[in-house]
Amino acid sequence: MDLFLNEVFSFPTVIFTLPLLVLTLLWLMAFAGLLDLDILDFDTDTESSSVSASWLETLGLNGVPLTVSLTIIDIYAFSFTYLARKYAAPLFDGVLTATAQGAVVAAFAIIIALPLTALCIKPLRRFFVTHEGLAKNELIGTICTLTTLTVNETFGQAVTPDGMVLNVRASSPNTIGKGSKIVLIDYLVLQDCYSVVTESELMAMSSSS
Repeated sequence: MDLFLNEVFSFPTVIFTLPLLVLTLLWLMAFAGLLDLDILDFDTDTESSSVSASWLETLGLNGVPLTVSLTIIDIYAFSFTYLARKYAAPLFDGVLTATAQGAVVAAFAIIIALPLTALCIKPLRRFFVTHEGLAKNELIGTICTLTTLTVNETFGQAVTPDGMVLNVRASSPNTIGKGSKIVLIDYLVLQDCYSVVTESELMAMSSSS
């Protein structure tokens, strides 16, 4: 175990070990409903973000959340550098310095990881299709299921019966928790999200009016 830890926290493997630890933490928090999976995605409305999106498309890394792409790239790069450092690096002792060996291995790791990641992403794209069949205002009144642990004025995500994932917001404090049935009552254009209430709250609002 000590030998393994020494390998993964040595140059150049450590370049990919640290991001892998961060990404693993993000995935755990996403599974727990504490973060949105697309937390690393950027707003494609800005010019710089559009350029970044274009590069992702060129590399074949588009169509899935950036978190997914980065995770697969890092896993491939980490695996390559670990194996290269363990089995190939000794062959170049006396020819290249340790730093030069590490730099070459890290560069090749990224070069190899990018096309392999693009291949892996192809079958995954169908699971991240954005449904745009309806205008966003047409979803008002839809009953959804909250997928995050909580929902408040700045955070929350829910899924519709047909699988659409939406950003939702609600006034706090509230008793809405993961798995709760909620109703979309308004679309907030600037925030690109929906105001929601529980079914019982909606009935109370209707009866009072």
